[in-house]
Amino acid sequence: MKSAIWTSKSEVQLKELPIPEPYAPDEAVIKILGCGICGTDVHIFHGEVPLAKPPVVLGHEIVGEIYKLGSGVTDLKVGDRICVDPVITCRKCEFCQSGRPNLCDNLTIVGYVRNGGFEQYTSIPRSHLYKISVEAGIKGGILVETLACVLNGYDRLGLKAGSSVLILGAGCVGLLWTQMIKHSVSTKIYQTEIVDMRRKVAIELGADVAINSKKENLIKRIKNCSPNGVDYIIDATGSASAIQEALPLLKKGGTLMIFGVCPSIETLKISPFDIFNNEWTILGGKMPPYKLTRAVKIVEAGIIDSDRLVTNILPLREIKKGFKWFTDAPNKVIKMMIDPWM
Repeated sequence: MKSAIWTSKSEVQLKELPIPEPYAPDEAVIKILGCGICGTDVHIFHGEVPLAKPPVVLGHEIVGEIYKLGSGVTDLKVGDRICVDPVITCRKCEFCQSGRPNLCDNLTIVGYVRNGGFEQYTSIPRSHLYKISVEAGIKGGILVETLACVLNGYDRLGLKAGSSVLILGAGCVGLLWTQMIKHSVSTKIYQTEIVDMRRKVAIELGADVAINSKKENLIKRIKNCSPNGVDYIIDATGSASAIQEALPLLKKGGTLMIFGVCPSIETLKISPFDIFNNEWTILGGKMPPYKLTRAVKIVEAGIIDSDRLVTNILPLREIKKGFKWFTDAPNKVIKMMIDPWM
């Protein structure tokens, strides 16, 4: 089988490897039909994620079909379409046992330390496989894991009808947030995005106002529409400077959701008095604890426009090009997918 192995910082090697067997009786070998390129993959590729250790096959946004079953798997059959929860937890630590496995102290993540989706076949525990209809499509399937992450943040946020929301960024994650909010609760959605193409898609997918914060005064533009600011700010940029710029727009009693992954060295300047005096809530949201079943149902219902989000499909041999485009060509792409059979 063809496999793209991350071997060292900024280096991937294409190799021919044997098709794996199930690593344990409760695992299944998956024929991979598609795997999304995530920003985390790009950070891993450049050696910026300590948890990931080479050599390993990257890629955790996986859709595929069952190729071979371990002897202990009796409730799936060869050919079933599935998507993957890549976060394998220890089930023993304090956080696992208190129902917050995304905070597990001993994570093993597919595509970080265990071979992931940038190859033609891989072995995954049955407990982390979720059936999805063929009709949902391969593009829909690769969005399930990211959507499950968004659902975790969405559930924590507790959005109320009639409120106002500012979403920072209109990449794939920001646009998933837009669609989730637009289809679930009546709110006014403002969205920032400096790339013209993405800003246009944001409006098409449900944002009421899309703002280029490099060309317009963000605070002035939003306060012209909402003088007291917004009830919720959701960061989907992973940029501390973008959050800092937007923070003065948070209403009294408002909530800030840190959802984008900022570099660990970046900081915010925020007054504890302002948090106290305004009764602000500050939340984080990461990884999908027990959310993939709902994410599958949402994708199957057609609520997520996967064709508008998945803009580029690349063969395995062009994976480094995909990593480069992620950083250097935001005007050309929203979400990229690797098809290992092209």
